[in-house]
Amino acid sequence: MVRLTDSQTGTSESVLASIGRRVRVAYPSRSLRAAILADTFRRVAGRHRLTVTIHQLPYRARVADAAGYGRYNMPVPADGQPDGAIDLYIGEHGDQGPRARVYVLHPAAVVEVAPRRPVPHPEDPLALRLILLSLAADEPLRADAKGYHGAAEAERTLAELREATAECAESPSAALPVEALGPIHAALDDDLDTPAAIRLLVELARDRSVAPGARFEALAHVDRFLALDLSRDVGRFRD
Repeated sequence: MVRLTDSQTGTSESVLASIGRRVRVAYPSRSLRAAILADTFRRVAGRHRLTVTIHQLPYRARVADAAGYGRYNMPVPADGQPDGAIDLYIGEHGDQGPRARVYVLHPAAVVEVAPRRPVPHPEDPLALRLILLSLAADEPLRADAKGYHGAAEAERTLAELREATAECAESPSAALPVEALGPIHAALDDDLDTPAAIRLLVELARDRSVAPGARFEALAHVDRFLALDLSRDVGRFRD
């Protein structure tokens, strides 16, 4: 079951034990990083049959249109105020947010959807999603005039994972490698440890001891939670 740590109390607890099967999540409307974390939580919670609704705070007009959210593989947040108390608030350091009943996570830096001083983004928006998911919740995102630190590495990693997925897709399908997936599921369930999950996924993509068909199934399976479009190049012509 998904476990999250309340940054105010330091306690870690199962979401299901504390909230129930319906979870209302909110994040500040200006923060792309918080939005991506909220979406990742929704995807991971879905594996445990939890129903998650996502809202922006404050309750004002959205800072991006539907196409803007789609670039990062995120659904458009729900309209209006939630029909109950917020269960999980994802904000930044110093941001108190609403009085969430259970969990408050604090990313250490915010990526604004519409920043005052635009920073060059990677050409592929999902490379930025990968950068943010590769950071620990308390790790700041650094940027300079040329763009975000780690952007080149993220683009290389994303290209490698997509190439591995496309290559493995050419082999006969095989059962999911349960032993290899176990640690990835455990990382995602433990405080949304996406940096560890990504490291393990890259190791799995490179592991030639796992049959190509099984690796393809694993890469596609984990991409349900990370939403990096790893199967994008499957079936495309390659020299």
